[in-house]
Amino acid sequence: MKIPSILLIIATLTFSISTHAATPTDDSVNQLLTLSKVGKLMDSVWSQMDGMMKASMKQVTKGQPLSADEQAVMDKQQAKMMAIMKDELSWDKLKVGFIQVYRDTFSQEEVDGLIAFYKSPVGQSFIDKQPMLMKNTMGFMQERMGPMMEKIQQMTKETATELKAVKAKEASDAAAK
Repeated sequence: MKIPSILLIIATLTFSISTHAATPTDDSVNQLLTLSKVGKLMDSVWSQMDGMMKASMKQVTKGQPLSADEQAVMDKQQAKMMAIMKDELSWDKLKVGFIQVYRDTFSQEEVDGLIAFYKSPVGQSFIDKQPMLMKNTMGFMQERMGPMMEKIQQMTKETATELKAVKAKEASDAAAK
């Protein structure tokens, strides 16, 4: 009688483990992506990205005013970059990849739990506040980028000075031979 009991326990554990780790269906992942409004969230990021790129361009020019022609070149380049990004990162192109990433990351049980959460009032509130959260996060990150870029620029200048000193020493040593 012990052997059937042990087999029953092993079978139950095996079944529960395989059920627990079941790969989610494409339909359930699609439902999760729709409920969580991932596509809309991706689309809402573009205006924020445009703002970040403009701020980055100002950092590149170190706040120096550009001539009208220079500004036109910068604006044209930024518009081209945004067009490429919007095309390559459009929801239509990303959706299939997102489905696969979700399927590789979550079990069916987890997807079902997330669907239940996103159907709840708190889940819907979380989704509705995502654009504001992203905007606030990007603003916070922009604040951090300025000082970081200054440190990197200073480090780059110091490295260039060190390289010049090394080259001068190498030239001096070569001349002395």
